[in-house]
Amino acid sequence: MSVPLDEATGPSTWVIERVRVRGPLRWELDALGLVPGTAVRVLRRARGHLVIAVAEARYGLGDEVARGLLVRRG
Repeated sequence: MSVPLDEATGPSTWVIERVRVRGPLRWELDALGLVPGTAVRVLRRARGHLVIAVAEARYGLGDEVARGLLVRRG
């Protein structure tokens, strides 16, 4: 069962199943490697955003963007 990334509980590994974002933002997520099949770790939550790790990279995502990434436990 997949959940939006902003609801994923922390520090577990999650796998992106679907990206529900369109337009230029989708292209940016693709360029960062945030595509279906990619494993991500939620490192930290704060009000309105979260910090994730993808391989050796770290990214900050707003909750609105994170809601557009559906993930499952990896």
